[in-house]
Amino acid sequence: MLKTLINYLHITPETRPLLKRIAVLAAFVSTMVALAAMDYQTVDYQTVDSWSHQRELMIARGMSEAEADSSIARSLIALKALDRSAGNDRIGVAAPSFQFDGWINTDPMTLQDLRGKVVLVRWWTDTCPYCASSAPALRKLHETYSDQGLTIIGVFHPKAGVDDPLDVERVQRSVDFRRFRFPVAIDWDWRTRTLRDWWLTGPEREATSVTFLLDKAGIIQFVHPGMEYHHAEDTDSSHNPADHAMCVQDMANIEAAIVRLLAD
Repeated sequence: MLKTLINYLHITPETRPLLKRIAVLAAFVSTMVALAAMDYQTVDYQTVDSWSHQRELMIARGMSEAEADSSIARSLIALKALDRSAGNDRIGVAAPSFQFDGWINTDPMTLQDLRGKVVLVRWWTDTCPYCASSAPALRKLHETYSDQGLTIIGVFHPKAGVDDPLDVERVQRSVDFRRFRFPVAIDWDWRTRTLRDWWLTGPEREATSVTFLLDKAGIIQFVHPGMEYHHAEDTDSSHNPADHAMCVQDMANIEAAIVRLLAD
């Protein structure tokens, strides 16, 4: 679709990156508008389990099957078009301090506490299908590498109900649902606190579900700019695997970076 539009409009090679960025932003905004239009209060911010589950929730909340399928298709366009080099401006930067509103599965942690560890920090939320699809990857990385010196911190940041008061019980339900056993931080006021300091003060970002890898000295060495990654076997069974090939490659890149940093 994007290629057809480029040919139709006679876009030059110089302007293609801009068109691609506009397509990503348009698809992402469309998805967020569709999510925001749903009545989350009536379902108590139900945690999304997969893309198939997301489709079921959309239909249950009033979308037609065609509307739900169209919304998900736009989300997959955004996923494919995401600029994987976004975030390179953060590499080599000392990670800013944590300013979280709470912790689950651990006592409060500081960056100083984590010196000598390789640290993966991933922002996620309960109503996001990209985050749901990435949850198996986080569990597997924790199971595989925690004994080798990797600490995973999943950072909950609300997108639905962003202006609600802090709701630790909501976060705990989602942590239990996703079967996260690693430390989880709560960045409830993410627009003005930790996510802002780590990610939102530089260039315009296409997603907030960003992942950072810190080396043993607390320096950012790898950034995945958001949305989704997972192993091939965790691709949603209702989707064409080709639509998630980039997620599998992203997962391989993240795992390779972890192994390299652990060896340093």
